[in-house]
Amino acid sequence: MEHPPNIPRRSWLRLSVGLAAGTVGTAFTRTDANKDRCAVTPRQELGPFPTMRFRSQADHDVDLTQITGQAGIATGEVIIVKGKILDTSCQPIAGAIVEIWQANHHGKYRHEYDDSGQSDANFQGWAQAVTNANGEYQFKTILPGLYGRRARHIHYKVAKRGYHELVTQLYFDGEERNRTDEILNSFTHEEQMRLTGKLDKTTPTPTIEFTINLDKVVVGALPAKVLADYTGEYVLQVKGTDYEQLLNTFLGGPYDKVTMQVEQQDGLLYLTTTKAPKAELFWKAKDQFDAASFYDTVLTFGRNAAGKVVSATFRARDGQELHGRRV
Repeated sequence: MEHPPNIPRRSWLRLSVGLAAGTVGTAFTRTDANKDRCAVTPRQELGPFPTMRFRSQADHDVDLTQITGQAGIATGEVIIVKGKILDTSCQPIAGAIVEIWQANHHGKYRHEYDDSGQSDANFQGWAQAVTNANGEYQFKTILPGLYGRRARHIHYKVAKRGYHELVTQLYFDGEERNRTDEILNSFTHEEQMRLTGKLDKTTPTPTIEFTINLDKVVVGALPAKVLADYTGEYVLQVKGTDYEQLLNTFLGGPYDKVTMQVEQQDGLLYLTTTKAPKAELFWKAKDQFDAASFYDTVLTFGRNAAGKVVSATFRARDGQELHGRRV
């Protein structure tokens, strides 16, 4: 998740992934760029995802620089963002849904609850594409503005039935803030290289490429009767926690509790929280799932003496926890 300007830095760092020991240079040496090039792309958090009002906007086509029915053009440097969606054998995946969202030229997201910063009525903010037979996608957008203390980046959410969904972010090679971005610096050098593209300014429109690799779902890896243990509704108590202000900022609030729905679909487990999109949970061990898209946490389910799942706890890397009870 991003660091919002109106949340105290110290409180935010307790929730964020924190600084890694090393730093990222303003440019990468790309000699080992092909190492593990077919491995699953590193996952990251959803960040300030466009909430449901904007996700249902009529215009969410591949051109973010202009909104249908309006004559104006978005402020900023127009760029092309393109690439391929591949599997872990580097074979193309056709029909994958690729969503991107980003800050406008002024560093503001098209987010219904964030009233800080300067809006751009001509910037679409969020878009969706479907890959062709070669796994290719392409968007026309603008160079994202600087948001908070983050480096320039574009958010991605990629989904295709039969594959694990992927939430990640694309960074721009040569950016000074790459040195200090906490999220980017939480990855190894090799992972950072896979998440960073170089903006080619020799093309008629500056172009950046980003290839994403998805992992196939192993049918039956988690039997439906096992997943059924976890499905249901949970109430998360956020009052008095660092998450309270965070959720109030991005979800409107005020909130002292948040409802979480856990459901299974096609042999996978998903969670949906108040006014946020459905996100996949990734199995780690018995009663434990990776909830990377939910503030980069691990979700652990608790059982009573009879073995029934009765609670859920999100735990961040720094030890901060958020508890919920099944209803």
